[in-house]
Amino acid sequence: MRFIADRNLGRLVKWLRIMGYDTVLYRGPVDRLFLRKAEREGRTVLTRVRDMARRQFSGSLIVVEDDRLENQLKALMDRLPIRAETERLFTRCLRCNEPLQEATREEVAGLVPSYVLETQSRFRLCPNCRGIFWPGTHRKNIHRFLGMNSPVDPL
Repeated sequence: MRFIADRNLGRLVKWLRIMGYDTVLYRGPVDRLFLRKAEREGRTVLTRVRDMARRQFSGSLIVVEDDRLENQLKALMDRLPIRAETERLFTRCLRCNEPLQEATREEVAGLVPSYVLETQSRFRLCPNCRGIFWPGTHRKNIHRFLGMNSPVDPL
């Protein structure tokens, strides 16, 4: 599934990306252009603007009712065929939404702190923004938040 979310849903966008879903954060006004972009790109619209549900739109549109991230994710997972799956986690850039690529230690040497280079064996690189990602202590917290078992593999 692919999503486009209005600017009121930035935290939800981040978590959908963590879960591996292609999710665009639309920073413009929630209007016809927003809906046209969603339709053109085949994306499900996520919005906090209740009036959008009354607009003519041939695509999929979900009004996100709750303010709390946990409830927003649960509502989406109850309504859509999306799941927190280990193999999908951490496969998209949290900053720019691009799919991440595996990178070697040699490729990231000098780009990450020396301690990270010494203690980590797997890295992922964003081909767009050049962000570098590795499994950190936050990984267990993310698994816990998503109701998953603790990670077994290093990335």
